[in-house]
Amino acid sequence: MKKILVPVDGSAESKKAVAQAVSIAKKFESEVSLFTVVEVENDVVMTEFGIAVSSEYAGVRDTLIKIKTESSEKMLDAIVASLDCTGVTVKKLIKVGSAHPEIAEEAANGKYDLIVMGHRGLNPVKRFFMGSVAKRVIEDAPCSVLIVKE
Repeated sequence: MKKILVPVDGSAESKKAVAQAVSIAKKFESEVSLFTVVEVENDVVMTEFGIAVSSEYAGVRDTLIKIKTESSEKMLDAIVASLDCTGVTVKKLIKVGSAHPEIAEEAANGKYDLIVMGHRGLNPVKRFFMGSVAKRVIEDAPCSVLIVKE
């Protein structure tokens, strides 16, 4: 087991998944890739006043992507800083898109041996309407998936 993918959204369970992945990596001398997805709706964006506008209007979508990407970088840096990653190579990857398909694509393209992820993420509304990301990743993953519960 040489490559471990860890989808991270900042939730307590995803942070526990990172800790578990680092622990596994130390035992198997694996590389850990922390992976987060910046999700921005393509069609409509709500302004601070609750007004729906085209996401292409005045570069709103690009600005949101930039802000969310910077925030994601800080989140990943903070998670890595909070753990003892001595002896483990940790990579940080950020993609723009939708969580489930991006995770599945990265797992396949990156030829990972294991995905370690939290059982539940930050967004209970999406989970209610679309099902959990973890469940969908398990169904489509090209490798084994370890689910970490809080």
